[in-house]
Amino acid sequence: MKRTLLIVLLSAGTLFGFAGGCASIACHVHRHHQRGAAHWKQFESHVADVCVRAAERAPAEPAKAPPPTP
Repeated sequence: MKRTLLIVLLSAGTLFGFAGGCASIACHVHRHHQRGAAHWKQFESHVADVCVRAAERAPAEPAKAPPPTP
């Protein structure tokens, strides 16, 4: 009886330990993914700002095409 109880307790501890470890890894991966998504949105915003500033600096009239080569 004493041995059976010890086996059950150790088995339960092992299972709960592995479950806790897996949950911790899943939480870490999810947090890392969210942080990466936030950085990506910030990068997209920066690229959009650069494009808008470049478009505002561009001349209002279209550029002349070079003469055709014979």
